[in-house]
Amino acid sequence: MAPLEGYAAAFAAGLLFAVSDVLVRLGARTLQPLQLLLASLVFGTPLLFAAAAASGEPLPSGRVLAYYVLAGLLNFVVGRLLFYYAVAGAGAATASIATSPTVLFSALLAWLILGEPLDPRVAVGLVLVFLGVLLASVEPSGRPLHGVGSRLAVAAGVASSLVFASTSIIVRAAGVEGGSPAWGVAVSYASALPVVAAYSLRRLGARRLLPLGDPGIRYAAGAAVAVAVAQLSRYVSLHLLPVAYAVILISLFPVHTVVLASLVSGEARERVGARHLAGALTAFSGIAVALGL
Repeated sequence: MAPLEGYAAAFAAGLLFAVSDVLVRLGARTLQPLQLLLASLVFGTPLLFAAAAASGEPLPSGRVLAYYVLAGLLNFVVGRLLFYYAVAGAGAATASIATSPTVLFSALLAWLILGEPLDPRVAVGLVLVFLGVLLASVEPSGRPLHGVGSRLAVAAGVASSLVFASTSIIVRAAGVEGGSPAWGVAVSYASALPVVAAYSLRRLGARRLLPLGDPGIRYAAGAAVAVAVAQLSRYVSLHLLPVAYAVILISLFPVHTVVLASLVSGEARERVGARHLAGALTAFSGIAVALGL
């Protein structure tokens, strides 16, 4: 029987991902997606390194370390930036639902790349997931910010899910070779930080990198802490539970996001309705079908 701590960690991961999504939306009122991305790495990296050091696990080396660096560049540079554009352009609720295909894309990539068996139910799950995305994107929950169109934002959300899925395969490969989850997340963050900082400096200039006097910074910092702890909780749950049980609880995050976004809808310039809740539940049901739960 799986430890209760594993279920708690999986549920906490999904809830904290939702908290981060909503805080990112609040921060996006005054901060650009690139500034939000940089903030997430600046505030999150020290926290993750502290957690890794406290874990007592050995620092990975060689090919395992290279896997984590590659995963960081993909996940925390490309994937997260795409997702933050989705949040800015379509709202937290719609953006979170647009990333629902991540789990199923992971199954498809594992089949194509790793030769893992593919359950036919994944096809049914994909149909339901994309129906959920369609329901949420016909009328996006959030008003476009920073000139990001809603259609482009939804496309960015779905694209980010493909990036997130690809990195899960890389992290899985690292785990097979004896990787450390705690150090893996920390190294991935650290590898992404200088790349994002250099790109931000070029695009925004030194004065606009992290405007500490901007009211959005406190939301960005909160989002950074929430998503960093969510990543740690996710890895803990995947070590304590069968993958399907961990994934299904984590995949509740779009439902959590819809609920939380509705509580701050006015402040976040987001209007969450029954359509978005239906979309989140439909996408979640697709994941449940695909996992055979």
